[in-house]
Amino acid sequence: MSKNILSFVQDLLESNRIPVHFATLPCDDIAWMDCGLRADILPDYKPNFTHNYLNNLKEKTIYQLRDAFQCSYSILRPPDSNTVMVCGPVLFEEMRPSRMNEIAAKIQLPPELHTVLQSYYLRLASFPVPAVYYSIFLTLGNYLFGENQYETIYQDLNDMNEWYESYSHHYRSTGDSMMNIEMIEMRYALESQLLDAVFSGNEAKAMAIVSKLSSVTLPCRLSDELRDCKDYTITFNTLFRKKAEEAGVHPIHIDLCSNHHVQLIEQVTSKDQCRTIWSRIVLNYCRLIRKHTLKDYSLLTQKLITYINSDLTADLSLKAMSEWLNVNASYLSTLFKKEVGIPLTDYVNRQRIDQAKKLLIVTELPTKTIAQQCGIPDIYYFSRLFKKRTGVTPKLYRESVTRNHDLQQYKDVDFN
Repeated sequence: MSKNILSFVQDLLESNRIPVHFATLPCDDIAWMDCGLRADILPDYKPNFTHNYLNNLKEKTIYQLRDAFQCSYSILRPPDSNTVMVCGPVLFEEMRPSRMNEIAAKIQLPPELHTVLQSYYLRLASFPVPAVYYSIFLTLGNYLFGENQYETIYQDLNDMNEWYESYSHHYRSTGDSMMNIEMIEMRYALESQLLDAVFSGNEAKAMAIVSKLSSVTLPCRLSDELRDCKDYTITFNTLFRKKAEEAGVHPIHIDLCSNHHVQLIEQVTSKDQCRTIWSRIVLNYCRLIRKHTLKDYSLLTQKLITYINSDLTADLSLKAMSEWLNVNASYLSTLFKKEVGIPLTDYVNRQRIDQAKKLLIVTELPTKTIAQQCGIPDIYYFSRLFKKRTGVTPKLYRESVTRNHDLQQYKDVDFN
């Protein structure tokens, strides 16, 4: 199943002029990785670092890399495979002549080779909003490795073969107090709009605001600029956590999401990585709120839904749930159907079958194992219930899955 997902992402990226390669490990010939640029401009170029890097990739990890030419690559090892998927190069900025000359000077490129570099940039795709690009790999990682069960590493190249921390602009006194006031007001307005978008679970609006906020200069509060940026990101993680709470998401879900983000923030090694992490945090909270918001339900129904979603393998019968909550079973059944719109048993079965559909798509687990993980140990009852809700058996559902149908969400991403 993972092959279908990877194939779809490959088609999607290549249709937008982003090269995608699948190389068998260990990698030897990697001239394709940068379209032969380094070999053209460096007569004694030996890609030893890149060889070693590709051959030592960690499992369940997506690498988002940027080299000295400001070109970005996404690299990962598909599960249970001895291949590596390399996507890129791609530019996240418009490569104007002045910017190209700046890069050429930084890497000490001789003037006679500037035309080679210019030709290279003309061949590359450019996306001014990296959040759109990164969201593809956030979703891909969830499909391949499980939701939040993988790591994303952001790194930048120092010279031709080593990683470096790039420069980023920070808020400084301009000497124009009115200009400073306008900048601060604009930042506060964008932050407020972002919190509102996350509260409503509006991914598209939130991503657009993140893009604008990423271009706004931030105040320098500490001498350690990286620590400063991390603290700013942690602050936003806390604000988003409170918004999720206001939206009626149970703390058990919020805490898991928030703690995961704090770990990600502490792993970053550059200010640019911090800014990229913003996109991931915003997307995760938007999806968390859309999936788990319970603000329109009574406290009793909120407890029920949270308990059901936290462990589908538990005894979720009406009798067991009413005893757990110490309420009358008839009252609980009536209340749940009035607020949710369907009987409690139907809701439990729907959640179990929805989880089974996801496992059938993203894993190769036997149907019996999936049934057990969804809280239905009787495989025959599971198959009957699955067919009743979907119209096909679990086996036929898995076989009929196609990328055009079940990966339709990828088509909703606008690259232009």
